[in-house]
Amino acid sequence: MLIEPRPKGKHFTKDDRVRIEALYKAGHTQREIAQELGCTQPAICYELKKGIIDQLDGETWIMYKTYDAYAAQQYAEYQYTAHGNGLKIGSNHDYVKAIGECISMGYSPYAAIEKVGNTYGVKVSKQTMYRYIAEGLIPDTAYKNLPVGHRKKRKKKVESTMRSQCVTHRSIERRSKIIMMRDTFGHWEIDSIIGTSEGKNESCLVMTERYTREEIVIKVENKTADATTKAMQGLKQKFGDDFNKIFFTITLDNGSEFANQNAFDALGVPAFYCHPGHPYERGSNENNNKLLRRHFPKGQSMKHKTQYHATQAQHFINGYPREMFNGRCSNDLFKEQLDQIDLYNKQNILDFFNIN
Repeated sequence: MLIEPRPKGKHFTKDDRVRIEALYKAGHTQREIAQELGCTQPAICYELKKGIIDQLDGETWIMYKTYDAYAAQQYAEYQYTAHGNGLKIGSNHDYVKAIGECISMGYSPYAAIEKVGNTYGVKVSKQTMYRYIAEGLIPDTAYKNLPVGHRKKRKKKVESTMRSQCVTHRSIERRSKIIMMRDTFGHWEIDSIIGTSEGKNESCLVMTERYTREEIVIKVENKTADATTKAMQGLKQKFGDDFNKIFFTITLDNGSEFANQNAFDALGVPAFYCHPGHPYERGSNENNNKLLRRHFPKGQSMKHKTQYHATQAQHFINGYPREMFNGRCSNDLFKEQLDQIDLYNKQNILDFFNIN
C-alpha cells in the first residue's frame, strides 16, 4: 500500500506515537515504521530516543528498554512549553521608532536606550538591542548605520621627526600624579580638529574635563597659535572670575596651535604637554572627539560651520548618556561639581553648558 508522505515539518501527534509504540513492540524496523507513517527514518530514530524508558520484564525480572508513547508525548508537551519568551518589545512600534530615530541622530544603541528610557513602557538591555539590530527589527538601522559600526584600520606608527622642537614646553611628567586618577575636578585636556586639510576656517578647539568628560567646543578662525590664544582669552572673559575655579590645569599635545605656552600660563592655568606621538595621554579628549566627528565628519569642509553648530555639538556631547556613568550624562556630573564650588555667577556657567 502506498503511504502518502507526511508534510515537511509536521510534528508527531499522540495517535502517531501510539502507532509507533505498537509497531516498535511488534518488532518492526525503523525503516518499516517510517514507511508506515510516511516519514523519514531519521525522524523515527529521533522519536524513539525521546520515548525510550526502562521497563521490567514480568517473567525474567530483567530491566529492558522500550518505546513508550505516553512518555514521548509528555516530553514533547514539555518542549512546547519550554520555548523562550517572545520579543520584549512586542508590538511596541513607538518604542522601536524612537530608538531608530535616536540612532539616526548619532546616538549609540546604549545611549539611545538611555535617552528613550521607559517613556513607552519598555526598556531593553544593550545586548538585546544589538541583537534586534542584527535581526533587522529596528527600522532603517543596521550595523553600518551605527556611529562605530566597522572595524578600525590600525594606523602605522609614525616616528616624530620634531621631538626636539618643544623641549622648552612643560612636560606632562611634571603634572601631579593625582590627576592621573581622574577623581579630581578641574583638569582639562585640549585638542583641535579640522575638516579638510585645505582652506581656511577649518578648525574647532575642543576641551574635555577629565573627571566628568564635560566638553567645550569653540569654532576658531584657523588652526594657529594666535587663534587658539584668542579663543582661550575669550573663554576666560566669558567665565570671568569663575574661570580659575573651573580650570586648574590643561593638558595638550605639541601641535603648532598650542606652541605659545606663555599664553596659557597667562590665563593662570598651567599647561602640560604630552609626549610626541602619545595621544592616549589625552584619552578623554580623543574619545570625545569621536562623538564630535558625528557633527563634523573628517574630510568634510567646515567652511559653513559656525559657533552655533559648535555649540549644538557641545550640548549633544554633554547630554549624551554614558555607560561609564551608568546612563548618566556629563552635564549631570558637572553640575554636581559646580554645586560644590562658590561661584560668582553660577547661572552664567549653567547657561553656557546648557545645564537646567
